[in-house]
Amino acid sequence: MHTLLQDLRYSLRVLLKSPGFTIVAILTLALGIGANTAIFSVINSVLLRPLPFHEPDRLVQLWETEASPGSYPLTGPDYLEWQSQNHTLEGTSLYSWPRDLNASASGEAEVVTAIATQSNFFSVLGVSPQIGRAFATGEDAEGKNHVAILSYGFWQRRFAGSPDAINQALQLNNESYTIIGVMPQWFNLPAATDVWTPFDMTPKALGGRGSHSYRALARVKQGIAVSQARADLVTIAKRLAQQYPDANGDVSAVVVPLKEQLTKSSKDELLILLGAVALVLLVACANVANLLLSRATARQREMAVRAAMGASRWRLIRQLLTESVLLSLAGAALGFVGALWSVSYLRTTDTVPIPRANPIQVDVTVLLFTIGVSLLVGLLFGLAPALQTSQVNLHDELKLSGQAVVGASSKRRLLRDVLVIGEIAVSLALLVGAGLLLRSFVQMRSSNIGVHPENIVTMGINLPKAKYSTLAARREFYDQLLARVERVPGVQAASVSTEIPLEGGNNGYVTVPGDTDPSHANQLVEWDYVTPEYFRAFGIPLLLGRNFTPEDVQRTADVNLKADELAKAAKTPQDLPPDLTFVAVINHAMAEMFWPKQDPIGKVFNKNPAIRVIGVVGDVKEWGITEKTIPQAYFPLTAILDSPGFGTRLVVKTSVPPLSVLGSIRGEIRGLDGGLGLSRPRTMERVIADAMQDTSLQTFLLGVFAALALVLAAVGIYGVMAYLVTQRTHEIGIRMALGAQKDDVLRLVLAHGTKLTVLGIAIGIAAALGLTRLLAALLFGVGARDLLTFVSVSALLAFVALAACYIPARRAARVDPMVALRYE
Repeated sequence: MHTLLQDLRYSLRVLLKSPGFTIVAILTLALGIGANTAIFSVINSVLLRPLPFHEPDRLVQLWETEASPGSYPLTGPDYLEWQSQNHTLEGTSLYSWPRDLNASASGEAEVVTAIATQSNFFSVLGVSPQIGRAFATGEDAEGKNHVAILSYGFWQRRFAGSPDAINQALQLNNESYTIIGVMPQWFNLPAATDVWTPFDMTPKALGGRGSHSYRALARVKQGIAVSQARADLVTIAKRLAQQYPDANGDVSAVVVPLKEQLTKSSKDELLILLGAVALVLLVACANVANLLLSRATARQREMAVRAAMGASRWRLIRQLLTESVLLSLAGAALGFVGALWSVSYLRTTDTVPIPRANPIQVDVTVLLFTIGVSLLVGLLFGLAPALQTSQVNLHDELKLSGQAVVGASSKRRLLRDVLVIGEIAVSLALLVGAGLLLRSFVQMRSSNIGVHPENIVTMGINLPKAKYSTLAARREFYDQLLARVERVPGVQAASVSTEIPLEGGNNGYVTVPGDTDPSHANQLVEWDYVTPEYFRAFGIPLLLGRNFTPEDVQRTADVNLKADELAKAAKTPQDLPPDLTFVAVINHAMAEMFWPKQDPIGKVFNKNPAIRVIGVVGDVKEWGITEKTIPQAYFPLTAILDSPGFGTRLVVKTSVPPLSVLGSIRGEIRGLDGGLGLSRPRTMERVIADAMQDTSLQTFLLGVFAALALVLAAVGIYGVMAYLVTQRTHEIGIRMALGAQKDDVLRLVLAHGTKLTVLGIAIGIAAALGLTRLLAALLFGVGARDLLTFVSVSALLAFVALAACYIPARRAARVDPMVALRYE
């Protein structure tokens, strides 16, 4: 311990005697270690830590299959059968998709995100409210389900964190709910929920078979594997398929561990980022190792004196490693502060798309990771210089002349060259990855999604079922709203729809008379219910036929009402009269799929009621920029107005900056109904940016890491070339005395730098070809081996590297031969 303290004190004195070297080394290491700590903090919270629930490994997510490949929401009847017949689940709980509701306790209405759940939702998860209580058994029945549990954030925002909020009334869509509890601050399932309310779990309220509308989670019994639970539910699904072949013929069960469900969308991206920052740290280590090798020349005499006084080689190595570890710990301390700031920012922003079931934080695990990395890094970059420096020749080192020794360190020069080549190779691999993501980002930005997004603002409106209980009442509201909004100065067109581009998700299957293609039975068709101005507002071209007319809108409303009357009167489902038909405008993809090389106008699909095509419009991407365009059918909004409780989007096209009309639109809505709020008002450009959020973040972070690596590589090359010039000053003086010109010396130095650069780029290209395959799933419109990216990045890196070589080369070319020959 005494020797260790002695080494620490001496190391501290040595580092303080060279403040320039020490500051550069610490900053270099801080960048690498800090970035690694920040990314590991996210990975630890998202991927490594168990979910913050009771025995989280027993929690699973339940899905169903359909005719189309993939996992889909459950139907109410299927869920009730699974719940009652399974032998492997300790508890199951149904919950809804997010709904935007108008909430008011006092003052102006606020739009909140609400989730409806089965009453046992929180008990299945194994979590309790921070204050108040959870839902009680039976509170998910009609008439008893008007209670609410608040999120911590909504409680703070609306009630200032007052415990008196319990038992207060909260108006949700003009219906009164009693607040019974507040969840802990860390609870975030489903993400961004403000209010939880109970379902009406009666079979009638849950709907019929074939309507895939719900999500469910479950807790498997103690000692039961997920695979056993899956097999159990698949067996039940097979029985239901035999019982109800029309509705359940293609339905099976999917059981996924809850943690996998919550993290699978971000796992690969996070691991790629961790790999990127690890490479940045390697470049930082190589840089610091080169700095230490540069200092080694000046410390050869010191090492020789210490060896002459009896210090063993191991003692010298230990002293040098103590210095490198001390440097690394100082860099880690500074990097840790940067990581704390980064994680603090992540906690306060919701624009970074990462799962937050666990709060993102710097905990003991992250601290131990930082300490461990700093110790490893200190040994990594310090070992090679320590081995080189401790290998002293007492006879040569103790001579008065040191230049011979300087010129003889070919092994040290080779090691420096290898480190620089490695820096260049790693930097190129990172730059290629960032370049591919950047090109993908540009492709996504310029991708045609089928609409003209300029000067469009969208916002959500949800009409309360209690106040707008009939089709006529809902229709009157929307008619008045559109009339008012269209009179706002600067508004060119206004429309109401159930979906907007890039944020669809309402779909179903169609049947076409005479269609014998078996693949069409598995083809989902997107549904959208719109007012006639929808296509003009978005700039969607009409290709064939016509748009909806007022007569179409009225007839659709009449058909809906008549169909409802007949359905209520009939005890069993019956075909509707042939005169009860809907009309639809379809997209080009649907026309090409179901009526190739035919005129689709007048064609009919589905029955009960039949739907007649009156127009064809251009294709629009509904599921995302990178997703394929799918068949789509548009219906008059009155086709859905008999179903209360659904949300709509108001779309406004303007001739002025779109957000400038927002205040006027809010005023018009308040004039119609002061209890309504607007949810997520955004321009269409913002909607597109939100759809690109994952790619934007990956591109930005990988670009930052690649830029860091590039700067560090340039500094490393400069350091090597500057050292080379210092080392060969005597030789350069002799060359110039014998007639060498400045250009000859310039070429001599640049040739060495060029050799290192070419070798580094060659190795980097080979590494990048392998590593970029990991990015293939994140790319859009560009291949993982895109030639333009590889060539551009190689040229950029070569330019930066040669620029870093040029400054030492110019210094060498300006050497005065007389001064150089007197260098000793």
